[in-house]
Amino acid sequence: MEQKELKRLLQITQEIYEKKNEVDATDIYKAAGITAAEANAFILKAEEENLADVVEIDMCCGADYVIKGLTKKGLALITE
Repeated sequence: MEQKELKRLLQITQEIYEKKNEVDATDIYKAAGITAAEANAFILKAEEENLADVVEIDMCCGADYVIKGLTKKGLALITE
């Protein structure tokens, strides 16, 4: 994922978070015009790079992820 796209998705995530206090893949892909798989990949990348506080919810057939906010590093990236 390119840095520009990562920044765009983080900005969208922050906007949704400010309204709902949490963000899931469905919120992201609807707002960003990307696929569900791309939204999930973004969430995992944001967690891996310590850009977002991600909570994993174990489901019977896999896992779902919820973003509980951006980290200081994530917020710094979107304000560059």
